[in-house]
Amino acid sequence: MELPLTSQIYLLAYDTDKGKLTCNGYLGYILRAAALTELHLQGALADADGRPRATGAKVHDALLAEVLREIASAPKPKKWSWWVHHGQTPMFRAVQQRLADGRVVTTERYRILGIFPATRVKVHEHRAVARLRSAVSHTLNGGDPKPRDAALTALAATGEIRIAVSRAQTRQYAKRLDSLVAQAGPALPALRKVIRDHRAATESG
Repeated sequence: MELPLTSQIYLLAYDTDKGKLTCNGYLGYILRAAALTELHLQGALADADGRPRATGAKVHDALLAEVLREIASAPKPKKWSWWVHHGQTPMFRAVQQRLADGRVVTTERYRILGIFPATRVKVHEHRAVARLRSAVSHTLNGGDPKPRDAALTALAATGEIRIAVSRAQTRQYAKRLDSLVAQAGPALPALRKVIRDHRAATESG
């Protein structure tokens, strides 16, 4: 059974050589964008003047259903970037817990220098990560991708998951990536803005 796009992004951000997650500090934003993108691809969300609108279509994935419920019940429409930013930490924890429940990953709590709490993550099936990287590489190199592979590649590039799409590849395949981002939908430009704002806030202290 194919993993949800959110789970694929989580695994794609895992560095199998170093045994740890990358994109610290903003992986949750990429996961939120992945959830919004999957809802858009499934026809459960449509774009209405730069804001997501629930179409009434049903979804069976519990995490996606919760995101859809939040959007549908919001008092007033909000921009895609707001929804990418909103709830990024709970989304990260939920995706990680689902993978742990499925025994895809193991998590272990520990303290850095005996003081700062952190979580150590181990992915048991490195071949799953390799398959995802292969799908991204195939898509970048002009293969005719499935919509989910196109979205995965666009999310990896826009979300700056560098172990999947390097800076050099981002430059080399700029036109290809622009096309993939356009196919994936409005959550991708929103993700780019959120990460840019996150970096600016981090650099300003």
